Amino acid sequence: MFSLVNPKELPVENVQTSLWNNLHPEQVIGVPAIIKEIDCLTATVEELLQVRANFSSSITLENTRFSGFGGWFDVHFRGSRANPARQEIELTTAPSQDNGTHWGQQVFLVHPPLRVQEGDKMAVSISMNRSKENHRLMEVELTCEMKQSSGTQLRPFTKKFFIE
Repeated sequence: MFSLVNPKELPVENVQTSLWNNLHPEQVIGVPAIIKEIDCLTATVEELLQVRANFSSSITLENTRFSGFGGWFDVHFRGSRANPARQEIELTTAPSQDNGTHWGQQVFLVHPPLRVQEGDKMAVSISMNRSKENHRLMEVELTCEMKQSSGTQLRPFTKKFFIE
């Protein structure tokens, strides 16, 4: 899952790496979007070396700041076709008021933050690749186009991050 966030009190100067954080649901200011679904029973390593997705989101709070993107994952235990689970179990690492996990969320800060309004729309492209120099490092590139609810189109931007 990926969504828009406004993490309070996080440093933003010259950020090139994503930050681990436990976001509060009130810091999520956009509609979450699924960027990749993986079937762990059939996925290959090659399918996971590069993740690319385009998604859109909209701001859900009035008069706030867009400070970056938040990423997390959900796992659904459904069994297999041959042996389906009687009841699906979900493990979520989404922002939570009471049930945060040790995984937390990855936060990709955008500096300077942008003033946004409820209803502003974003079109986002994400590309995530394993680093050629360090196989434990992921390189993430986010490109964002924003159209404000007033009709104004903001200048698109691209940011690059690393996840360790």
